[in-house]
Amino acid sequence: MTEFILACFAVFRLAELIAVDDGPGDRLLWLRAKLGAYDLDDDGRPATSIGRFIICPYCISIWLSAFAAIAIAPPGWQMGLWWLAIAGGAALLQGVGGRI
Repeated sequence: MTEFILACFAVFRLAELIAVDDGPGDRLLWLRAKLGAYDLDDDGRPATSIGRFIICPYCISIWLSAFAAIAIAPPGWQMGLWWLAIAGGAALLQGVGGRI
């Protein structure tokens, strides 16, 4: 249970770091700009799919949760449940304390 909670918090924080924070030396801000997060279309959204993805902590947390599940879940079919559970925990944290 402790590993699960830690994984949820870690995924939440990493997703926030990638999607929202500028990072050390503004490196993450630079990366988001290079990936098109700030090139907007007529609707005011990022013009590229990767640009929309990189600024969405919910989207990022789905994929980070897969890596966390691989690291802590028992092998087998349960890994998929762990993946979704960690993503759900991170989304819950995002909804309660996230900046977006």
